[in-house]
Amino acid sequence: MSRLLPLLALLASLFFAAPAQASTITSGSFNAPGERSHNIAIGWPELHYMWEGLVRDKVALGPRVDVRVWPFVAALGVNMRFSVLEQGKASLALLVYPNIGFAGFGVSRADYPLVRLFASRAFDGSVGVGANLGVLGSFKVAHQWHILASFENPTMVWIFPRSGGWFVEWPITLMAGAQFDVNFRTSIWARIGGGPALLFAGPSLGIGGHGSLSFGAQFRY
Repeated sequence: MSRLLPLLALLASLFFAAPAQASTITSGSFNAPGERSHNIAIGWPELHYMWEGLVRDKVALGPRVDVRVWPFVAALGVNMRFSVLEQGKASLALLVYPNIGFAGFGVSRADYPLVRLFASRAFDGSVGVGANLGVLGSFKVAHQWHILASFENPTMVWIFPRSGGWFVEWPITLMAGAQFDVNFRTSIWARIGGGPALLFAGPSLGIGGHGSLSFGAQFRY
């Protein structure tokens, strides 16, 4: 019995402390240093997978793949988060996600009422280079629940090699959602948001809007 009680106390402390370390890539807090995770999300207009392979006290990063449903776009980059604030139950992180994209039937993320562009049934290969710069915030409201909020700017420069055309798209995105820590190894989350978007194509300026809805899961190991 004298050996069993310390063991039970240790197991209990691990169980109750674990959710405090659980943090998805959509939040402002990090997992425990040295932990790795698989992150999968489905939604509209994008799906994504990320392996967060390097987690330290102030930085977390890993390769990420995004696939936009329509118009079809595939992007590959490195998702980086840098801790800015850890104050009580609130956390804040800087998001930096440089990436390169490939598309064939149009590329725009937003809808532009006055600019008829970028969604086509004819193949026109294009290459994009850009970065998503933003701020991710999270607030722990209960033992396993977190509120998520973010401000993001997934800006992209698209080039059409065949025609020599190009344009810059700058969506301004506000997102809100929630994260639930199922157990020590698994968390699920949902986010919804959107915002205005600006498009620069030579001397032309397009003003539009966009929306996003996604559901994701993180599996830590």
